[in-house]
Amino acid sequence: MIIVNGHLTIDPAQRDAAEAAIADAVAATRAEPGNVDYRFSADLADPNRINMVEIWEDQAAIDAHMGTDHLAAFMAAIGPCVSGSVSITSYAIASSTTLL
Repeated sequence: MIIVNGHLTIDPAQRDAAEAAIADAVAATRAEPGNVDYRFSADLADPNRINMVEIWEDQAAIDAHMGTDHLAAFMAAIGPCVSGSVSITSYAIASSTTLL
């Protein structure tokens, strides 16, 4: 399993455009084979930061995702909305434990 975690810093004037682009990407990506979860959320401490978490079954699913038309459309749409730091990190997970 692979977890991708990160954030985007969004220009407040572009918030509506960013949210529209994210909504389209989430709907399409969640339907992809190998996607376990794909979500973006507002950061409670920084209103211009949007956090993201993706969970994938394997690297092959991520590789397929990277070649999709909807990801290309998302990247084109979100680019003008970003106004600060972007950080995205991938973690290979060998095991997990449910805590609650």
